[in-house]
Amino acid sequence: MSNQPFSTLNSDSYISLKKSIHRNGFYLASTFLTLLMIRRLIAITSVALAGLTPLSWGQSQLEETREVFQELVESRQEIATVQTLWRIQKQSLRDTVELLELEITLLDQRIADTEAASTQAEKDRIRLNGEIEELKEASSVVASVIRDFEVRMVKLVNALPAEIKSNLERLANRIPDRNTPENRVRASLGERLQNIVGLLDQMEVFNNGIHVLTEVRNIGGQNITLKVLYIGLAGAYYVNTDLGIAGYGTVNSESGWTWHDDPLLVETVDRAIQVYESKIPAEFVLLPAPK
Repeated sequence: MSNQPFSTLNSDSYISLKKSIHRNGFYLASTFLTLLMIRRLIAITSVALAGLTPLSWGQSQLEETREVFQELVESRQEIATVQTLWRIQKQSLRDTVELLELEITLLDQRIADTEAASTQAEKDRIRLNGEIEELKEASSVVASVIRDFEVRMVKLVNALPAEIKSNLERLANRIPDRNTPENRVRASLGERLQNIVGLLDQMEVFNNGIHVLTEVRNIGGQNITLKVLYIGLAGAYYVNTDLGIAGYGTVNSESGWTWHDDPLLVETVDRAIQVYESKIPAEFVLLPAPK
């Protein structure tokens, strides 16, 4: 058996082989190196079995063999260390990949949610723009008729009894003067419309009920205290039993109340008022319709 291939494996060759370990892979390189060492050991053993003496082998070959064994052990240790580090780094890389994949999933979900929210926001914007246009159209309609409503409202308030009108004075004073230019009215359309609605509510309460009020009226040059029975805005009846004065009234939005004396109504109106005030048992009292 020839030993030439093994005896010529010098330090430079081993360094090249060691580099190939790092360059071509740890497992393949270590296996290849192990095979070389085994072959060299077989060559040494064959020489020994052939009866060669240590002197013929040579001291230098023994030292080289010892160095090869030492470097083999160190290489195996280095390979094991690098493999361990590689396994740790490989697991670390796997963990990093999993985290990155999870982050990508979360980012995709966030993007989808953002796109959905953006779509909903666009829908809301379109809806709100439509509502704004409707409000603008409604405002233009209100602006064209509100001054007429305010003028008519002032007339209706003036047609109310003095006591009721005083209760509505705060709302009535908010109505702009009819001679004030539209661009100089401080109140907004919403405030003016709300004021009109408030007055109408109070007038509806009065119109839907029966009210007995005490009023002082000038009759025949004298201030006389009267009890007035208002049946909403449909009509009213007044009486002073001590003086035998009675009558009825009608209302007009332009001129207010118009009163008509009728002494024949003294007993009837007085009885109706007493029933309303629960001073006598309830009964039907017939009152003539105001003319």
